[in-house]
Amino acid sequence: MAIPEGEKNNIWKEVEATSPDLLKTFLSLKNEDELKAFFRDLMSERDLREFAMRWEVAKKLDAGIPMSQIQEEYKQSYTTITKINRWLKEGCGGYKMMIERMKKDAKGK
Repeated sequence: MAIPEGEKNNIWKEVEATSPDLLKTFLSLKNEDELKAFFRDLMSERDLREFAMRWEVAKKLDAGIPMSQIQEEYKQSYTTITKINRWLKEGCGGYKMMIERMKKDAKGK
C-alpha cells in the first residue's frame, strides 16, 4: 500500500508551527563537531541510537540484504524494518537521495 502523497510531508507544518527556525538551524551547522554537539543536546541517547539504526537498516535494504538477516543483526522487529523499507521505497526520497550521495562521495575519495 503506497503512502498517500499528502501524508508524506504533513509533519512539516506541525514542526514549523512549533519551531519555525528548526530546519534553518540544521542547515547552519558548519561541520561534524557542531552537528555532534547540537544533536547530542537536542536528542536523547536513545534517539541517536534509533537514527543510527534506521540509517544502517535503510542502507542494507537498499543493498538488497534480506529483511530476515537485517532483523537478526539489529535485533529489530519485522514491523520496524518493514516501515523503514516502506519509507525507502515509497517515502519522500530522502533515504534514496542520501544513499546515492554517500555512494557518490565514496567513489570520489
